Amino acid sequence: MRGLVAFALGTALAAPAGLAAGGPQSSPDSAAAAPSLAGKWTLNKDQSEDARAKMHEAGGSGGGRPHGGGSGGRGEGMGGRGGGFGGRGGGAGGPGGGFGGRGGGDRDPDGGNGAGSRGGSMRSFFEPPETLTITQTADEIGVDDGQRVLHLHPDGKKIKSEGGGSETTTKWRGNELVVEMKTERGTKIDSAYMSAPEKRQLYVTSTLEGRSGQPITVRRVYDAATAEPAP
Repeated sequence: MRGLVAFALGTALAAPAGLAAGGPQSSPDSAAAAPSLAGKWTLNKDQSEDARAKMHEAGGSGGGRPHGGGSGGRGEGMGGRGGGFGGRGGGAGGPGGGFGGRGGGDRDPDGGNGAGSRGGSMRSFFEPPETLTITQTADEIGVDDGQRVLHLHPDGKKIKSEGGGSETTTKWRGNELVVEMKTERGTKIDSAYMSAPEKRQLYVTSTLEGRSGQPITVRRVYDAATAEPAP
């Protein structure tokens, strides 16, 4: 009888542990399982790709009319006359405009500036920041490029800009933090951040897609900044 009682008590005590072990496990894409991107990172120019060079390569094979120049030529953006990605007056670096826009450097066709803006995203695509300082919690990733700070929430929800001209979605995709930005005119910039702890590097892969022309993808490599010696 005592043996039966002891067996029953042992079974009752062991049951919760067994249930916990067999309970639902957290998703690998959940914030708790997210890889760390935190740290200070310095651009490795030798290992990074040049967006302008890729733009010109795409323009050379994409075929606009020869008059005026193709990618980077006057009045001709990538993919034909009058246009680039959605604007008049020049391709990347062409006279009279930035990336398919009028009157400036590599700008977003919709304009914009400041933290989290379309203009800042476009500028970063062509001129990657020299350094990135990333802070990370379960709910927010802060990306400081020295000019602006992005506050990203990887919950997969669409966030409208203050003016309503663009929307941004941030989510984890496996080991990558993916930031998708789309303007009201159809320009899209997707950036994926992935760390390689064994190499002490951060990879940022960005794809730019406009209303015309083929998507352009560039990969930037950042090295972990060396810690300064204590005084």
